[in-house]
Amino acid sequence: MKYYFCFFMILFLYAGVQAQNYPEIRHTSVISDPLFKQQQKETESWYFNQARARPAPPLSIYQYRSKPDDSLFQLAAVFNLPIDTLATINGFQSIYEFEPGSLLIIPSNPGVFLDQNSTSRWNRLLAESLKEQEFQSIVLTIDETRKEFRYFPGTYLPDSQRIRFIQPLFLPPLETLYVTSPYGYRDHPFTGQWELHKGTDYRASVGTPVRSCSNGEIFAYGELEDYGKYIIIQHRNGYTSLYGHLNSIDVTKGQIVDEGDVIGRSGNTGLSTGPHLHFEIRKNGLPQNPENLLNTGGL
Repeated sequence: MKYYFCFFMILFLYAGVQAQNYPEIRHTSVISDPLFKQQQKETESWYFNQARARPAPPLSIYQYRSKPDDSLFQLAAVFNLPIDTLATINGFQSIYEFEPGSLLIIPSNPGVFLDQNSTSRWNRLLAESLKEQEFQSIVLTIDETRKEFRYFPGTYLPDSQRIRFIQPLFLPPLETLYVTSPYGYRDHPFTGQWELHKGTDYRASVGTPVRSCSNGEIFAYGELEDYGKYIIIQHRNGYTSLYGHLNSIDVTKGQIVDEGDVIGRSGNTGLSTGPHLHFEIRKNGLPQNPENLLNTGGL
């Protein structure tokens, strides 16, 4: 009876009908949770059929509330799915975006899920890399939002995007990076006091486009004596980024920005020894070394 339920649910998905509630796996034990046992059998069946060049079994969709000590790598292993699959169907563009305790969508079959509703740079690049491959169209309802996906069975993320997903968190705020003052303790150039330089300074002539390092929302902007004209962006998982000494600000408070969007132009405002960009990344308000979190290799 359970298999009939999943089969009819998939018919609804392919027909474009929104399924509001997916069966929830509560325990990752084949003994205590029959739904987990079912998911394991269906996933094993997919691999079995693929190895013998047989038609793939229907795609089933489950949900699972991750535990506080779960990691995305651990869950991928538990559900016998590539991390690429869990990442794309749940909209993660970085390993850092996974939050333990969140409700995850768990498919029965491996592959890559391309969100047709997303216009992010990540999705545009992924769509370009997969444009020659065959796909299946499905519709899911996630967080009460209807989402259309292109499902690429058995496909993996391209190497460049897998590296971007696993390692770096942010893209550089400038097209060319030349560090003039790194993150860390230094003599303040104006007060002479030994103190923490909470970001990295990059050489940039006045008017150089400054780009958002990641998707987020404009949290604040304005002008301060020290930072000059500045912008703060709120990202996921408690991360914020700050851009200081700007010449102009091209965004408004509450605006949603994508990684790579131009948010302003570099300048020489505030306490500055010359034209440059002061760039900070903070985690829950605590300054981080930006150089440890940037993807400088591109995609």
